[in-house]
Amino acid sequence: MSSLGRINDLVGTVYDCIPDGDLWQGALEQIKHEWSGCLATLGVIDTANYETRFSVSSGDPELLAPLVNRYGNELSFFSAIGKMEIDVPHTIESIYAIEGPGTREAWLSSAIVNEWVKPNALDDFFWVPVLRQSTRVGNLVVITDLKRHQISKEEMDRLSLLAPHVRRAVTIGDLFAAETRRAEIFAEILEALAIPVFVVADGMEVLFANAAGEELLRAETSGRAINGRLTLTWQPADAAVQRAVNKGKRDEFSLGSAGIGMPVTSGRLSAVAHVLPLARRDPSVRVSQDAAAAIFIAEAGVSPAPVMDAIAALFGLTAAEKRIATRVAQGHTRQEIAQASNVSAGTVKSQLSAIFDKTGTTDQRALENLIRELTPPIRAK
Repeated sequence: MSSLGRINDLVGTVYDCIPDGDLWQGALEQIKHEWSGCLATLGVIDTANYETRFSVSSGDPELLAPLVNRYGNELSFFSAIGKMEIDVPHTIESIYAIEGPGTREAWLSSAIVNEWVKPNALDDFFWVPVLRQSTRVGNLVVITDLKRHQISKEEMDRLSLLAPHVRRAVTIGDLFAAETRRAEIFAEILEALAIPVFVVADGMEVLFANAAGEELLRAETSGRAINGRLTLTWQPADAAVQRAVNKGKRDEFSLGSAGIGMPVTSGRLSAVAHVLPLARRDPSVRVSQDAAAAIFIAEAGVSPAPVMDAIAALFGLTAAEKRIATRVAQGHTRQEIAQASNVSAGTVKSQLSAIFDKTGTTDQRALENLIRELTPPIRAK
């Protein structure tokens, strides 16, 4: 099987972990193997009290123990994590560049390097931020050793294809209480959640709504059921959710970053939608054989998302596409974007084409107008 085919299968494995958190161990083993790592960790930290909300690891327990029990909080470049782009894999060299002068020296002279990295012949890592909220951070890390070849751009690109799917699984999984994750019936898990959840067919017909979802529909503030179809009040959000549901039904691998953290209403950002594809899930977690997706409406958190982050969520823009769209919004020409991004004009043209396709625009002027149109409702007051 090709590497792309293996990643496609991994996407399904990752989504299967949402209703059954015990499956994360096997999924992380596969991720570690696919990227030729010796250790791998995936965790979510509550930044309010620095408690671990979720953690799973893969590798030799004796080798992992010092990292988990002693060195985890001693990373000399820890502040760089907040500067990393979501879904973008990083190596130690790229973190040096983010953190700036002195980072390399501080890392190489640290206790973790001299007492754990070097004695165990460890070398580099893939580090991917998969969750960043006002009170939560989540990271996927695959550690490599000296016997392995140097991390390549092709490997980084392949991991960037999987990253948004891990982000979706971690984000939605974080909404589930630990005890409900152990429930045997998916509908029972959804019903137990305090946030609105809808299971819909590919035409947005509501097949299931939990109690909080039914209350949202009765209030008719951010959404309603029209002829049995879920319709969000704010048209850009409604269109974005429908696109994510339809794309996930056709090909959940291509869904990528679309359908995660999408603003639900205009005005001050108060809620976001996460779309979980269900068409390929086991029948026991689909509620109905016609189920295309589950839609979770969650609190956005204390801090509103920056404008371009919200727009990227609405249209499923990748990190690179979001950077390009930001420069378009600032009025930059294609040549200026290429120079500022240190890429060729051809690369910018290709990225712009993808952005136009996702946003339904035809040129930079139309894209700039669209961003301007969406900015007021999303910006915090």
